[in-house]
Amino acid sequence: MSETTATPTPRQSALPGKRIDAVHCLLMPVQGEYLLLPNAAVAEVIGYLDAEPIADAPDWLLGKFLWRDHQVPLVAFERLSDGEYTALGGARIAVLNTLNRNPRVPYVAVVLQGIPRLQLVQPTTLGKQEARSRRPCTAAELRINDRTLLIPDLDELEARIDRLQKG
Repeated sequence: MSETTATPTPRQSALPGKRIDAVHCLLMPVQGEYLLLPNAAVAEVIGYLDAEPIADAPDWLLGKFLWRDHQVPLVAFERLSDGEYTALGGARIAVLNTLNRNPRVPYVAVVLQGIPRLQLVQPTTLGKQEARSRRPCTAAELRINDRTLLIPDLDELEARIDRLQKG
């Protein structure tokens, strides 16, 4: 997770020349695993809503729902990243900010299987880290406190949804 490097590049830091010692993140439970995203990437966590199905959508795209006057695509991240997904009771939705200011895809939502928790990520808390995951839409896998965490590739997720909406 490059935001935790000792010397961030200008693109990574809103405060050039400042050292980033920790990143405030959310640890978000999905089925059998956890996603890890910086707090700023998460617009809101809401109760589960049934999504309106999208014709001919891949199985990982559960549909779309209305949130703050936007039609937001709802994703089962487990299916997208080659895992198994089963809707469970108590599910929530994390509405994520996309990164590229694409007016067609300003937000993407992911089904969560529980309540997110705050996680302070520091270089000293990181264990073995892979530079890149081999799983689709997963930027990296890392270990914190003996737990494997997935860092979603929001650029790739946004691009996939944008291609589906154009197509």
